[in-house]
Amino acid sequence: MNFKISDWVMATTNQDEMIHGYVESIDVLQGLVRVYVIASDRESTIGKPMEVSHQDVKKLPVSTFDIEEQVKSLIDVALTARDEQWFFELTGELFAIQRNGAKRDERDVVPSYYFHNRLGVDQL
Repeated sequence: MNFKISDWVMATTNQDEMIHGYVESIDVLQGLVRVYVIASDRESTIGKPMEVSHQDVKKLPVSTFDIEEQVKSLIDVALTARDEQWFFELTGELFAIQRNGAKRDERDVVPSYYFHNRLGVDQL
């Protein structure tokens, strides 16, 4: 297994549904990974942990976020997940972006229809 707790992953369940989330726990003896689902083919699994075989899990690449709106969206996810450490990391990143004025041109920003705010609020 090439991943650890808190890694962002994609996986396929036994029912052949795609899930996207982060690793909550790993059972090495049984070869299972518990993933907290933030996106899925099936709406009913979103927001719930699911156990999948470690062979069906793929670690997502780590990327940097320098667009202010992306960081704000991730802060929403950190608040939903109640991940205090990640929240503080993201707010530090947001302050650095705002301080440096590192905003990209509008044409470089990913369109907002790619992202869906599951909290139901437009702004915090």
